[in-house]
Amino acid sequence: MNQTSAKEPHDAVQALVARIDSMREASRLIISELSRTLTGPRDKKLTLHVREAINELERQSIQALVDEVEPRRPAATRIDLEKRAIDAVLQGTEWSSAAEIGQRLDAKAANPHAAVSRWQQSGRIFGIDHRGKKIYPAYIFDATWQPLPAVKKILAVLDDYSPFRVAAWFESTNSSLGGKRPREVIASAPDAVVAAAEDHKVGAVHG
Repeated sequence: MNQTSAKEPHDAVQALVARIDSMREASRLIISELSRTLTGPRDKKLTLHVREAINELERQSIQALVDEVEPRRPAATRIDLEKRAIDAVLQGTEWSSAAEIGQRLDAKAANPHAAVSRWQQSGRIFGIDHRGKKIYPAYIFDATWQPLPAVKKILAVLDDYSPFRVAAWFESTNSSLGGKRPREVIASAPDAVVAAAEDHKVGAVHG
């Protein structure tokens, strides 16, 4: 926000405050004059109506002043931060089920889950649980839907991480990779991503 835009709300608030102060002084003079000059029963009723109208105008002006001020907001809670992390992981790449991957490998396969199950057991891929089934990120496969060799090495380094924590690491920007996310460069610079995982793990242990 530049200095000019920062001053505009402040100037608006000051103008409203000055307006309210002027209105209050004018109201005091009006009521004082009415009370002095109008003394009959009907006159008192008129004075009351005038006072109510003035009070309503003041209420509206104060409300406008309140609306101009930005309230202090609570800091993001841990739940908010975790939800943002989950959103980033699930929205950062495409995810597929074992059956979908098996169909891409062999549309006629009798058991499309077989290949993915075999890769999972041998530590070549990872997946996360979502709504009762396992899903797998696209970035751990090559163009023919074979597991990238670097994935197994990374999983060996991050062997004590939960699958979701592994996915979160792939989705996070990494200083060792020039600020890129591991998932963005694992296909083009696999060795660098493996090294980044090793650096991360050493930092997590000693940090």
